[in-house]
Amino acid sequence: MAQKWLAVACTLLLALAGCLTPSQETSADFRLATTTSMRDSGLLDVLITEFEMLHGVEVEYVAVGTGAALHLGEKKDVDALIVHAPEQEAVFLEQGYGTNRTQIAWNAFVLLSPTQLSDNLDEAFLSLVESQQCFISRGDNSGTHLKEQEIWQRLNQTANLPIAHDSNGYHPEGDWFYSIGQGMGAAINMAHEKNCVTLSDRGTALEFQTKTTLNRFEYNDSIMHNPYSFIPVTGGDETFSALFLSYLLNEGKTTIANYTINGEAAFFV
Repeated sequence: MAQKWLAVACTLLLALAGCLTPSQETSADFRLATTTSMRDSGLLDVLITEFEMLHGVEVEYVAVGTGAALHLGEKKDVDALIVHAPEQEAVFLEQGYGTNRTQIAWNAFVLLSPTQLSDNLDEAFLSLVESQQCFISRGDNSGTHLKEQEIWQRLNQTANLPIAHDSNGYHPEGDWFYSIGQGMGAAINMAHEKNCVTLSDRGTALEFQTKTTLNRFEYNDSIMHNPYSFIPVTGGDETFSALFLSYLLNEGKTTIANYTINGEAAFFV
């Protein structure tokens, strides 16, 4: 079984001092940093367990926001990444921290809300501001948080929505907006407890569907597209990175395509 290597310690300490070099912490063959959404959806454990059984390779992973995962890659603390923030990934590659990027899956971002929302994405977000409906932002520089900021910035440009830019990123102002600096599962739980709205990836939203009273709203808007990519880290273990990528594009591709939550597809290939 995959071990959740330093998951808590890395999350708490990354912003201050970073994680210790995994080679000092573990004897695992392959070290992976991945987004919390891959873990919280349940898919990651399925993939790693299958890979370990097929190849006899021990994998250890840390699940953090994409920003934190990229930072671990910069420090060469892991061999490879699974992340979902294309613009930041491009910068990571341009700066030489990763060798290449391969899309392995995709889904969409969704809104989770205790009340009815417009079927138009921009109108839904603008209505939140107008009504001051409480909103839970991950605020952790994850791929989901970066997507949320992209939407606020678009509304600033297209609808003249006033937004602030500070340590919590780009966002509207008001005491109805909560930036929590935590993962997707924590954001959904808080939205449920406080009757708030939050932006989520589809996979984690499905996983939490029976655990909350929040309604899921999906949008036919290109901005909500959510691709997941695999990036080998420069200087990491090239052999095991290549083996894991080969698995993801072959046996793992079938596993991803067939993975459902409550009878619904969580990811697409």
